[in-house]
Amino acid sequence: MKNKLQWLGLLVVLGFALMLTPKIPALGLTEASFCGRCHAMDLQVSTYLHSPHANAATCGDCHDPHGLITGSAFAAFTGARDVYRVVTNTIPAEIRATDLSKKVLQNNCLRCHGDIMAEIGDTSHNCGSYCFHCHQEIVHQR
Repeated sequence: MKNKLQWLGLLVVLGFALMLTPKIPALGLTEASFCGRCHAMDLQVSTYLHSPHANAATCGDCHDPHGLITGSAFAAFTGARDVYRVVTNTIPAEIRATDLSKKVLQNNCLRCHGDIMAEIGDTSHNCGSYCFHCHQEIVHQR
């Protein structure tokens, strides 16, 4: 029983360590060069590389929460989901943000553009629009 608990503890520690890997900048797991390795993301990466955000933010800066634990867990979950979809050939015809992803995107808009947004406020409150509803062409043109 003691051996099983030791192995379980080791697996938990390794799993936690692996979950944190997206937040290690040297690995580049939040960069367009990594995200663009999947052909399903060609359009998204191409439009991002031609946007004003290409010089200021990585894919992860917009699409992942910025907390070490929350950002790592979110990136690990969405990355595993995306790999599963590629392996099983179940990539949606149109890639869309989930409700949770929309909240993450909105929070990151507010975080980076806080100076402007301090005057405007969070546009998504009270059934309002997310920033990217009006500004969807800025990063990923359609």
